Amino acid sequence: MTMKKSLVIILMLLLMPNMPTYGQQDSIGIQHTKSYVDTDFHVSKVYYKGTDTQVPEENFYKLIEENPNLFLERVIDNAGNITRYLYDPNRKGGVTDTFLDSYHKGDFPNFKLQTITNETIELSNLKGKLVILRFEMEATTFRFKKHEIQELDDKINALDHKDVVKAILIFNDSESNVKKGFDREDSNFALVADGRNFIEKYAISRFPSTLVIDQNGNLIGTFRDVDEIDLEAYLKNE
Repeated sequence: MTMKKSLVIILMLLLMPNMPTYGQQDSIGIQHTKSYVDTDFHVSKVYYKGTDTQVPEENFYKLIEENPNLFLERVIDNAGNITRYLYDPNRKGGVTDTFLDSYHKGDFPNFKLQTITNETIELSNLKGKLVILRFEMEATTFRFKKHEIQELDDKINALDHKDVVKAILIFNDSESNVKKGFDREDSNFALVADGRNFIEKYAISRFPSTLVIDQNGNLIGTFRDVDEIDLEAYLKNE
């Protein structure tokens, strides 16, 4: 059987150069990786990084023969779809700047999310609202910090006008598990399942993590501890 016919590509989910950690303290960490078959992959989507040149199919299979662990950077659009895979012949490994480093002082890029209730949420339609993006791993295990969701809900409910806040919870878990694991009634959070591509796009390396985006679409910060989040102060600064 030829290499071309027998090739099965399994892409590891690389959330960051470092392993994700869990818990509320920096001293607590659990190694956690997930592997999956990338059903979106096709050789026709592989391009040389920094160019608009497609990697010829024959060249790609030669690269795989030489390096079965070939790294391909995934390009993910606003809706979380993989549009291209980038091959960098000059890549030597090592840590690179994270996605979020570019947006701590500037407009946060638009996103388009689909919730488990079929609501479409697009950042460009949320101007004038304070946006909370919360990232969790599983919905049905101890890693899901339900008490922190309650704390965030309490902060939102304490506002004079809570309708100025849009809260979104993105899980790297299936819709069925999200429906099973999220049992908070009357929560302010819209729920998004299967958020793996968004987690990778925003280089989320620690779970849970909470991003807050101001009413003008600028990233205020990425928070590990919900106690650090002061919604009233952010709204007063607008």
